[in-house]
Amino acid sequence: MAKIVILNGTSSSGKTSLARAIQRLATGPVLRVSMDDFLEMMPPRFANDDEAFSFRPVAEVDPVEVEIGTGPYGVALMRGMRTAIAALADQGLDLVVDDVMLGAGDQDHYREVLASHTLTFVAVHCAIETAEQRERERGDRDIGMARWQYSRVHTGRDYDLEVWTDKVTPDDGARNIIRFADL
Repeated sequence: MAKIVILNGTSSSGKTSLARAIQRLATGPVLRVSMDDFLEMMPPRFANDDEAFSFRPVAEVDPVEVEIGTGPYGVALMRGMRTAIAALADQGLDLVVDDVMLGAGDQDHYREVLASHTLTFVAVHCAIETAEQRERERGDRDIGMARWQYSRVHTGRDYDLEVWTDKVTPDDGARNIIRFADL
């Protein structure tokens, strides 16, 4: 039985920094799987396409928000990601997953495909101002994505643990998760 930690939070909330710290500090090996890695697998023509994922500024909203739409190809890709995670776990590999769950059934699908494993859901939070500052500093995100996700990413989810990345260092947050998940 593998141990899987699912980090869920907005873009630029600090999930990747936490995941890398977990890999570095855990007792045994932990694979990192990122939603971004799966997005980068798509053909370039699907980078902003209604069939996969679309990114559109919300009209007449200040500060700016970028709405994310998910088409059938995007839904299939995310379901495939969760199924691939289950395949790795079925080989006995512990994992930390960096995700932005926006679909209503995303968490239930994780529970379904990972039912025979130990699953820990972690809400990754930070103040919206922190996420927006990180978004600007990164330079590889549409400004406004984090703001649009902020009120949506945790809606209807339940968690085993919460981490505020603007209140703890990645290492301290990782240690809390490692302790809780027994990694």
